[in-house]
Amino acid sequence: MTGLLEENIDKILDGFMAIEYKDHNDIFAREHYKEIFTKIFPLHDDGLKNKTLLSESSAVTSEQLKKNIVVIGAGYGGLTAALRLEKLFRKSFDYKIHLIDKNPYHTLKTRLHEAAVRNTEVTIPLDRILKNKDITFYLGEVNFIDVENRIVHISDDIEEKRLLFDFLVIAIGSKINFYNIAGMKENSFPLQTILDADLIYEHISKICASTASESNEDRRKQNLRFVIGGGGLSGVEFAGELADHAAKCITNYGLNKNEIEIIIIEAAERLVPFMDKEFSERVEKKLIEKGIKILKGSKIIERTNDQIILSDGTVIQSGNFIWTGGIRISDLLKNSGLQTGPAGKVMVNKFLQSEDDKQIYAIGDSANAINPVTNKPVPAAAQFALQQGRLVAKNIFSEVTKKNMEQYQPKVMGEVVSLGRHLAVGWLALPFIKKVTFVGFLANLLKAAIKEKHVLLLRKESRNWIRY
Repeated sequence: MTGLLEENIDKILDGFMAIEYKDHNDIFAREHYKEIFTKIFPLHDDGLKNKTLLSESSAVTSEQLKKNIVVIGAGYGGLTAALRLEKLFRKSFDYKIHLIDKNPYHTLKTRLHEAAVRNTEVTIPLDRILKNKDITFYLGEVNFIDVENRIVHISDDIEEKRLLFDFLVIAIGSKINFYNIAGMKENSFPLQTILDADLIYEHISKICASTASESNEDRRKQNLRFVIGGGGLSGVEFAGELADHAAKCITNYGLNKNEIEIIIIEAAERLVPFMDKEFSERVEKKLIEKGIKILKGSKIIERTNDQIILSDGTVIQSGNFIWTGGIRISDLLKNSGLQTGPAGKVMVNKFLQSEDDKQIYAIGDSANAINPVTNKPVPAAAQFALQQGRLVAKNIFSEVTKKNMEQYQPKVMGEVVSLGRHLAVGWLALPFIKKVTFVGFLANLLKAAIKEKHVLLLRKESRNWIRY
């Protein structure tokens, strides 16, 4: 009987749309009127399954009848996806956008090194970005994704919520990876969140102040020896920023500049190993010119409260150790049952859909996205997360409106490595030219432009004047 009634509803819709609605092929309008006719003709009880949040109540509102597009994570990719989805589906009667994050703010993660050294403001309250947007925000942490039943489980300080989804975008970002190195977790300062940056800033300030009254020369040197584990992008940018800040410590507390030592330890044979060798060599040269020591080709095998022990037998005395040596993906993805690849990332196809479920998308650090040109995984970077966020929003809209989806083609616009407040090394892709490299002042201008570009893009997407 149900099937017959559904068939009759479709026939009624065909006639109604042809007579009453100018664009009889409008997908959104058709689905909207179908929901209305479904209420008039009691077809079935499946309407309850479309309730947004599962509860004891049996009452179903018009909001709960809407289909849910849920985005997990308000980082670069997730926030961009949510804002673009809201824009695309603004005229739809049938789809509702939901955004989940454990923090009430968006973090400019590419600038965490500035917050850690200079206490720079690098967060933007989400309420400013989402103002006047038809996006429901949930403050809490996702602890389970029930793929089979299409439910996201969200925990906050009070209760657990269960949010149903029709489409899901996973953009949860990454966590710090200590690689099970003995003593690393207990005796290091990671740099992955704004809370990490705040702790580092407080530690550096206290060390500079307390050393000013230290009379023991060896203890003074050990206090002012800063070691960075990991010579990737985060490590070298933090080191460059710290080298500039050392001058401030010298002036403010009367310290001897020869006592301050900054060391980068990198297990690979060169810094920022994912970048071109020539570019990597330029970065290293500039860091050495700033007085930073670089140890390459040796791994950290143990960390105590005052020592860093390397695989070649070297022992470095220091209580100031900042770890930027690796990231990992939350076990949430693996526990959901989705197919994951290297580092626990979701295996996705050319449209950034999960290989297991075409209504689930993954972007940024959560996705094992492949560059079709190189056939290699796309590295974790803000510019790629932003591109992926825009693409999945477009592809979900295309799927709903029965249009062709777009394949993922990463576009490398350029790269800039900040090496302090007034120094950077970078390159920019220009039309008809393979790449143009900038060092020093020009690169610093490019760095400043890139810093503001993301905020400008957020202003464009949200149509709100965002300040931070």
